[in-house]
Amino acid sequence: MISVVIGLSNLAIGLAYASLGLLSVWETISLHRYRGWSRFGIGFSLMAASCGPHHLVHGWHVLQGESVSWQMLAVTLIGLPAGLTFVLLRLETMWGGQGERLVTASPDRAAMLAGGFTVVASMLAAGVFAQHGAEALWRVVCTSASLATGTLSAESGIDSASIAFVTNVFVTVTYGMVGWYLADCQVRRYLANGIWSLSGAALTGVFFTCAQMHLIDATTQGEGWMLVFDLIGIPASIYFLWVVKLVHNDSVMDWNRRPLVGAAAAPARPSPWSGESTQH
Repeated sequence: MISVVIGLSNLAIGLAYASLGLLSVWETISLHRYRGWSRFGIGFSLMAASCGPHHLVHGWHVLQGESVSWQMLAVTLIGLPAGLTFVLLRLETMWGGQGERLVTASPDRAAMLAGGFTVVASMLAAGVFAQHGAEALWRVVCTSASLATGTLSAESGIDSASIAFVTNVFVTVTYGMVGWYLADCQVRRYLANGIWSLSGAALTGVFFTCAQMHLIDATTQGEGWMLVFDLIGIPASIYFLWVVKLVHNDSVMDWNRRPLVGAAAAPARPSPWSGESTQH
């Protein structure tokens, strides 16, 4: 039963990522004459091109009998509310709706929610590295001999020298940093205006749980197409993190003056960077 829940959930997450990525590509191309090329949209599309197929392949492997763990089930269920919220807002936008909600939750409630998520994430991470033989993982941090000889995989269930482990840990860090920058934007917005963006909060939760999922996936034996998409995820995550950092610092002209979700309409005249003449 657990395998079915994890497998179907990963298939749903993969389809959501793929759909959002395609939608982001379409919006970036179709609206670039009015808004300019969106670095955020391009980065989001590249991220989705890696994460979507990753979850699709993982879900299929789980349904075919790949081993699962309670940590994998927990992080999958934790990530569903944020993911579903963001997807529903995007669907609302496509159907001509508002596509955004402004929430006036108190900072105490927000702090309790963030604190609870941090505690659960810490417990899941501790559970991952408390697996039998996982103490051998920490020796690679202190010594290079075991890594050079490749002896870790023989004595531990976690092969810290494998490409799958390295790639998943790498994107755990990059997507965790993306989530941090998004969360900081939400906090600064609340301090300035006293409101939270539901779409922004949902997207923040998506990236934090995405990072947690990749940390748990690092302990599995990724191979075949899953490994290919994990390798694609490294440059995609680097570029996306770079773009998010620029938008966070307000040092790039992007669509950061308009939300990622919400009804988009063409302005009365082209933007200065569209290349179109405004003379008649």
